[in-house]
Amino acid sequence: MLFLRETYLIALNSFREAVRDKIPYVVLLSAIALAAFSVLLGEWSVFDREFVVKSVTVSIISISGLFIALFAGVGQVQKEIQKKTIHTLLAKPVSREAFLFGKYIGLLILIALHVILISLTLFFVLWAIDGSISVPVVQACYLVFWELAIVLAFAVLFSTYSSALISSIFSFGIYLIGHLSNQILKEVYFAYRISEEGSFLHSHGKLVYDIAKGIHYIFPNLFKFNASMQAAHSITLESSYIIWNSLYALGYSSIVLCLAALLFRKKDFV
Repeated sequence: MLFLRETYLIALNSFREAVRDKIPYVVLLSAIALAAFSVLLGEWSVFDREFVVKSVTVSIISISGLFIALFAGVGQVQKEIQKKTIHTLLAKPVSREAFLFGKYIGLLILIALHVILISLTLFFVLWAIDGSISVPVVQACYLVFWELAIVLAFAVLFSTYSSALISSIFSFGIYLIGHLSNQILKEVYFAYRISEEGSFLHSHGKLVYDIAKGIHYIFPNLFKFNASMQAAHSITLESSYIIWNSLYALGYSSIVLCLAALLFRKKDFV
């Protein structure tokens, strides 16, 4: 019970501190402006306006949420370490695990609020252009939240032992790899299959493919959370797909946070 209370208080304080920060507001206002601008893109595009608004805005939710996860997720932990305020917190005493989990939960609430606000903006835009606010749109926004939950967990992990800049770069790298690993795996397999006999790729293609497969399974499969095209085409995802990916994100984030807690427990603050 003490651990839960400590985690709750840290989470509440982290959320309040993040709300007072200017970064979430800048990102939020920029995202809302871009979501509104997607209406103009729909007018200029050869595609249907509703199609453009849905696909572009869902992508904006993901990218804008990524910036919050990077700057807030990395910044809050690093700020406590650099300003030495972490000594005061841990001396109360507050367990290091409660501190880390509390930071994560507080920032996750901020990301959830961000996703909800941009989603409401999307719904308003769709209503204004007589578009349909369908189940696939809600599903796409919901999956983006879980995608960002995984990225935030990595941001907290990297911030426990690296500088703010390195942690941000690593977290952004996880985001890119998570979205590209599936496509890279397909391309490597296809190139290996069509390679000429005697060529380097034909001789070492199996090894390259195994490496790509290892990367694909070790790193998070964030491409599974990208449902912008399904939302744009009004394709409803199966409930099992939504549930499975939610559990996948919850489990993966938990593993990353446990690793972060293990590293943070051994960290020596000077």
